[in-house]
Amino acid sequence: MTHWLEDAEREEQHKKQKPLKDSAKIQDKMFRIKQNYDVNKDSYEAFISRLKDLSERANNLPMEKREPWLHIDTKAKDSKLDNHFYFFSTNERFDKRVITKHFPFVKNQHFKHIRVIYFSISKEMGKVEVELKEDYLAKTRISSEDNSQIKEFIDDGLQRVDVIFLYNISDLNNELAFKILDYLVYKEDLKSLPFGEEHFKYKKA
Repeated sequence: MTHWLEDAEREEQHKKQKPLKDSAKIQDKMFRIKQNYDVNKDSYEAFISRLKDLSERANNLPMEKREPWLHIDTKAKDSKLDNHFYFFSTNERFDKRVITKHFPFVKNQHFKHIRVIYFSISKEMGKVEVELKEDYLAKTRISSEDNSQIKEFIDDGLQRVDVIFLYNISDLNNELAFKILDYLVYKEDLKSLPFGEEHFKYKKA
């Protein structure tokens, strides 16, 4: 049995070494992402450009043809991993009858339905990470007395999704770009996209 002093010293030594190990892992991941991008950047950037072009064309349609989504947001985001991160998002608004814990217990609730798809270069050669996120945000009820926001439980029965897939960069084609467009503008649901169990990486909490 080791002495408590030796255990305490060993624990402190591990704490000091952890940041170095974490830094080494991050550097390794960045290196592998760069290698993947250098090999596959033409295919990846061509696909992202295609999605941007389709989004711009859709956004230029007359207002009556852009219901219920109105606008597709497209952005590139900086990342400490330099993984060439892009996302495309839309939202629609609708009303739904829901169950609450307060009188009248059933009410008509206003929701914002959000769809987002993220793309980034994976550390795995030839792969891209695709994150699909679908969420429903309920408009917060405002108190008439002090104008403060009141949070309340709402049983809306709506299914949220936030999953990440590993997909072949070689499969980022024109057909997929149109499928993603259809999904973003609420003409198709998640099942229309080709990301299956074989591509599943993990589900985000």
